[in-house]
Amino acid sequence: MAANPESIDSSSPSSLSYLGEFSKYRRYLAAATLGAAAGYSLVNYVGNIFMPHVLEDLGWTRSQLALVQSINFVNILVLPIIGRLTDAYGVKRVALVGVALAPLVWLGFAAMTGALWVFFLLTFMQLIVVGGTTNPMVYGRLLATTFRRARGVALAIAASAAPVAGAVCVPFLSNYIDDNGWRAGYVVVAIATAIVGFTAIALIPRNEVRGVQLGSTGPSAGKPYRMIAKLPAFRLILAGVILCNLPFNLLTAHLKILMLDNGMASGTASLAISLFAASVMVGRLLTGIALDRFPTWLVTAVAMGIPGVGLALLATGASTLAAIAPAVVLLGFSLGAEGDIFAYLVRKYFDIRIFSTVLGLVLSGMALAITSGSLLLSLVLKVAESYTPFLVFGAFCAIAGAVMFGLLKRVPQAEGA
Repeated sequence: MAANPESIDSSSPSSLSYLGEFSKYRRYLAAATLGAAAGYSLVNYVGNIFMPHVLEDLGWTRSQLALVQSINFVNILVLPIIGRLTDAYGVKRVALVGVALAPLVWLGFAAMTGALWVFFLLTFMQLIVVGGTTNPMVYGRLLATTFRRARGVALAIAASAAPVAGAVCVPFLSNYIDDNGWRAGYVVVAIATAIVGFTAIALIPRNEVRGVQLGSTGPSAGKPYRMIAKLPAFRLILAGVILCNLPFNLLTAHLKILMLDNGMASGTASLAISLFAASVMVGRLLTGIALDRFPTWLVTAVAMGIPGVGLALLATGASTLAAIAPAVVLLGFSLGAEGDIFAYLVRKYFDIRIFSTVLGLVLSGMALAITSGSLLLSLVLKVAESYTPFLVFGAFCAIAGAVMFGLLKRVPQAEGA
């Protein structure tokens, strides 16, 4: 591999200062940040703007729209494969697939005429292909192979790219759609993602650090996937991720409904949701700083365990903002922390050559937990007609997951991590 002034020997302690890493590896950080801003995560912030207009014009129902999201289940199988490909062929080649496809998908949405199967197909490509190749498992590898002292903050900056882009673009885009129609809005998003995405690709150095090639006979070639599953660190991390993410759907889709059921006024509930959203961003940044200064297992156990307290507070049936505010702050803080923690954890406990492979398996476990938790919540609501049993269950799971992360204290970290 040719020498590069921006390259790093990830097996050796960094000789750079905390701020020095940002100076030397600014190109990697810029690539990861721009890539995340133009990747699938952007859909979470701009997608909702289009849907009311699309449903009205094309005559689809909300139940049909909800059914489309079941495609997410496929990610349980796809993410580990994309992770392995990223380790073998590098971020640039894998991300290029998603960057090239993303604008085409947005243009496909603009051209829809009402056939629901077209919407299913476009959503599948966006969620599985674009989402799989432009997520933290891919772009996070750029930061895991370079940053060491400031890795937590670097990951937090990249993870904040999509929500910041959404916050900036949503007001403009909403007005543009009102004036020019949703089809024109999709075209604008396609152009913007193409410009930003290909800029990110151009910033990735040609000689980025890669893992072993597929088919290698080296010492780590046999680790994916069975040997990884035997490692204590992987088992503890996967168990913690699954336990802590079972209540995920409740936090992202049912929180306001839950507060209204408890008797909270709609305006107060909306204020609580705003507090929740703000806590997500604060949690992301503060966790990044903490990861760079305190033991990884401790930060992870605390950040992923505090939802247990938040869910328990909600289970009391509190309906005042003063009583709800601590709960939503804890829940939002933890949800934001996930954007930094999982990539950081994997880099700390696994060889960099299999970073994306392991992270793909971890994110697959997360997808399984979210899917399973959603089905369980649906069953609980059907049987008990109340959120309380699931809140109690979720609180227990979060605390149990925190214990799994705490046990990482006894597990040796990867060399050079």
